[in-house]
Amino acid sequence: MQERDYQQLGTLNGTEVGVQASLDGQDILIQHTDTGHRLARLLQPEAARTVLRGHTVFWRVSHDREIDALLVELIDLFISIRYAHPALVQLELALSEGEEAIPESAEP
Repeated sequence: MQERDYQQLGTLNGTEVGVQASLDGQDILIQHTDTGHRLARLLQPEAARTVLRGHTVFWRVSHDREIDALLVELIDLFISIRYAHPALVQLELALSEGEEAIPESAEP
């Protein structure tokens, strides 16, 4: 695998996830950990293969239309699960230090 083709996107529970260009689009590379194995099996139960990148083993999932549709469904489902929780705040207000929620001039 050529290092220049790989783009790390982030981590999931300490598991590195990225993408790499392939001849027919791109592959999703998921670090070979317990979490990575579960994610790779969710996305591509039978066809995920392992590849070596440096000294690290990754699951390679071909990102095709079927996988893309599954990703969209998962995103929508996860958003719905979060919004359905009655006790979690969905929008948090983050103020920088010294900033007030209501400016003094706006108070009655």
